[in-house]
Amino acid sequence: MKTSRSKLILIILLSIVVIAAAIAGVVLSMKNKSEEKQTSAVKASESVVVNEDEVSKDRLLKDKYPEVNDLIKRYRTALTNGDVDALKGIYNTKDEISGDVLSSTSKIIESYSDTVCYTKKGLEANSYFVFIYDKLKISGINTPAPNLTMVYVKSTADGTYYIYRGELNGATATYEYDSETQAYIAKLYEDDEVKDLMATVYQEKEAACAKDETLRNFIDGLSSPTSDVIDETTGESVEGEGAETGETDSSAEETQPVETEAAE
Repeated sequence: MKTSRSKLILIILLSIVVIAAAIAGVVLSMKNKSEEKQTSAVKASESVVVNEDEVSKDRLLKDKYPEVNDLIKRYRTALTNGDVDALKGIYNTKDEISGDVLSSTSKIIESYSDTVCYTKKGLEANSYFVFIYDKLKISGINTPAPNLTMVYVKSTADGTYYIYRGELNGATATYEYDSETQAYIAKLYEDDEVKDLMATVYQEKEAACAKDETLRNFIDGLSSPTSDVIDETTGESVEGEGAETGETDSSAEETQPVETEAAE
């Protein structure tokens, strides 16, 4: 029963690039549902024109910005500790965050390690799309799970960085990016450097699963198309954090990171 509960909470946290929302922003690299998520992202952003040259010319930088790294470090600490107040500060919001969901998540994902931040410039000055790589220590599983999620980091007028989840949609109770942001993120997932990063994380995940059957079973359970848990959440447009939507070439056997978070 503990495993079923764990799978339920984690799958709720998965996201599609279209909706930026999930409290823990967790996206175990999984292949299933990648294509349908990408289709949703494309439809949502098809009316917006994105300059592909701008995306490709902007290099994917590793741990380039100390202030961004510090924000993500505090973000992971807040998730690990189930710290609602800290998370509100990181999100720069007064909106309510479910302490129960956060607490449950922190009990399942015990820690985040080997965190690395890969950045692409955002749509505004001093903003960045951050691909967070880390390893998740999941309760009851010995082998850490390689993980990749994406968050959008912006800055306030005084230069303080925060994670921007989009605007709250009262009808769906999720945070959503506007069409321009969705379109740009969709193009990011087509960028060669981003695709290479996702492919690398996917391979790491496969290697970890190969040596730990418990981890393999856990991830397969999350991604199974016949899983009741998956069926219950297919309406979510999530990276992972909602949010995280996006898709990659299935030939590379990678998935979209993204973060989704449900509003309370």
